[in-house]
Amino acid sequence: MKISLRILFCSIAISSSLASAAPLDALLSADEYHIANEFHAEVGLDAMNDMLDVFKMRDSSPLYTGSKVGDYSGLHLRLGYALTNRLSLDSSLWQRNITYRNDIEKLYSWQFAGQYSLYGDENSTSHFALRLSAWGDQSGPLTKSTPTTFGGRTVSSLSINSPVDSQRQIDAIGTWRLSETTSLSAFASSGSSEVSIDGVSAKYTSSNGCNYILAFTSRETSGHLATPCNASGAVLTAFSTSESVLNGFSYKAHYYQLGGMLKWQTQNWTLKGGYQYQRLQRANVDELIASVGGGVYQLNHIVVAEVKRKVSKHADVFVRGQAMSNQFVGEIPFVYNRVTASKFSSRYGFATLGVMVKF
Repeated sequence: MKISLRILFCSIAISSSLASAAPLDALLSADEYHIANEFHAEVGLDAMNDMLDVFKMRDSSPLYTGSKVGDYSGLHLRLGYALTNRLSLDSSLWQRNITYRNDIEKLYSWQFAGQYSLYGDENSTSHFALRLSAWGDQSGPLTKSTPTTFGGRTVSSLSINSPVDSQRQIDAIGTWRLSETTSLSAFASSGSSEVSIDGVSAKYTSSNGCNYILAFTSRETSGHLATPCNASGAVLTAFSTSESVLNGFSYKAHYYQLGGMLKWQTQNWTLKGGYQYQRLQRANVDELIASVGGGVYQLNHIVVAEVKRKVSKHADVFVRGQAMSNQFVGEIPFVYNRVTASKFSSRYGFATLGVMVKF
């Protein structure tokens, strides 16, 4: 079962579904008109486990059958406010929990955006809009508490310290109303991305039985005794080398994406189906991966489907599903690096149950 956290922790055993696009870009639309001063909000519970994986989005492996490896749980909050009939602002916060063996990693995502309608109103059949956004992801130390190999050593545990990514993005969006109930949207986007970490730390037992705390930075590898050691022979209390194994963990990237959405809407029901294609150009890291014969993944396909039902004048309930051809490479850029890249060939997805309100 190759899943998102396994990607993050693979090989260094930092293994871990959307570095290229902000969450839910597949559902972008240019005809979501609001009355000035209108406020809207969405609260959703996100999850993936064996019971929800009815379409087998997670690749199966006998090694993880029956385990919770790859389970995903979280929640998100999206808020929007219309400054005028044409200009609206929105923001979102996501909290994600991903399970890998005995470790449950917590990741956080954020987004701020503004969208302006260039053409069209409630009576138009054609609509065009521009959207500007900033978004990113971050986490505390991502820790694997089982043995793994990193930097030429087998370590008993390993942590990536303060991984973070940030993106800036512009979208051009068009929507055409095909009938009273049906509309078609298309979008083209471009953006830039930056990924960084503070370093990597690990616990290591040497051949003579001494325990060390190791620290890996972009400039050196260092270590010091974790506890006093009475092993025979010379015992190093500390050491440092100019060796760096972190090339390809911090990098910049540019990307573009294309996609569209088909929406069917009646008085009480709304159905949406969106598709998103992403293409990335990363500086340094992909060349480094390719130079040692590794697999490079520079694109992703994302499909989002949503069913929404009006339950009152101001509230709707919805169910949403998201599927990705290359796991979270499109939503959590910092999980992709020189060590984990080979595992992004696997697909992944999750489901959401939520409520939308509008005032």
